[in-house]
Amino acid sequence: MQDATKYKVLILLTAVISFTGCRKVFDLPEEVDYLSTKADYNTKIFTPRLGRTSVTTNAFNPDASSFPMTFTIQNARFGDGRDASDMMAVKPTLIWASEYTGQEKTLAEIESKRRIENRPMVELRGSGDLIMWYTATRDLLKPSDSVVYPQDIRYFDVKISNSGGSRVIKNLQIIPRIDVPYEPSDDYNTINGKPNTTTPGGKVRVFNYPSISGIKGATTNVAMNDPKNPTTGRVYLYIRKFSNDANGHRLRFKFLNKDSVAMNPLLFNETKWLEQVHGFNEAGTELGYKMTTEYVEYNVAYPIPLARIPTRFTAGGPTGSGDMAHVEFAFSRVGFGGVREFGKLSKDFKIYEKGDWEIVFHFKDINPKFDND
Repeated sequence: MQDATKYKVLILLTAVISFTGCRKVFDLPEEVDYLSTKADYNTKIFTPRLGRTSVTTNAFNPDASSFPMTFTIQNARFGDGRDASDMMAVKPTLIWASEYTGQEKTLAEIESKRRIENRPMVELRGSGDLIMWYTATRDLLKPSDSVVYPQDIRYFDVKISNSGGSRVIKNLQIIPRIDVPYEPSDDYNTINGKPNTTTPGGKVRVFNYPSISGIKGATTNVAMNDPKNPTTGRVYLYIRKFSNDANGHRLRFKFLNKDSVAMNPLLFNETKWLEQVHGFNEAGTELGYKMTTEYVEYNVAYPIPLARIPTRFTAGGPTGSGDMAHVEFAFSRVGFGGVREFGKLSKDFKIYEKGDWEIVFHFKDINPKFDND
């Protein structure tokens, strides 16, 4: 039995050596990768939003071509022939060096997981996915207008290559849209970046609204379940900067009454303040916040959420998508008959741009009822 096994191994080795020898004797070519003539982009027009990192995935169809493959942007130009290579300018870019989990205990721990690399504002991954980094802003690249003229469209070609050869895919388009620094953004005109109105050039403002439940009007004793209803009491939501510090790292939450006077956040006496955002004390050394009679403030890292990873700070919690941050501000009071009633304001949101931001809940018409009956 052992002799038979040795014989089979000997035959196999002889075959391998013979094949290798034949390759050398007959000068057979080395095996090369396959590059399909039908490999192409499914998406030919890219419309990323400036000011945030946008990745267009599954845009490239390799048609069974072999990987690894190299993707190179070539001949970036406008529709009228002007050079458009400015979109590939290299900028210092903050990227993740290790995984964000949502369990980080200090601001320094978060920052230790990120590093600065020099990256083109627009580049292609090894999969063909197109990335526009957050470093591309309206100050550097002109965003599209409500009407896009052919001469203002950015065109580019992509050279794809592997050891099997190369080919060029021509006339892809990139049409960057204006920065929208936060979501929800119903109050933000996504064409000119100004406050949004119901009609172009109009004077009637459009607002964002929170979710509201269990809250009654102080003077009406009527449920304020529709934040858009002026009869029961509108509740506006503002997301705005409160300083001009481009490197700011604070996030405040404020509550305004119908006279636009700040209410004490502690009125929301059932709120779990440590579970609102992944925020820290003023020093950034532990999970925490700064509480005043006018606002509650967190020391944070931007963007919010930091990554699309579900955590206790994102909508849906650890089992959600991780796409949006989520806050809830709750209180309880004793109603008639000694029944404890619970009221709550909540909202899902994103903030893309670094700075000192505040999210304001404004009881526009009627104050909420906090006192016991």
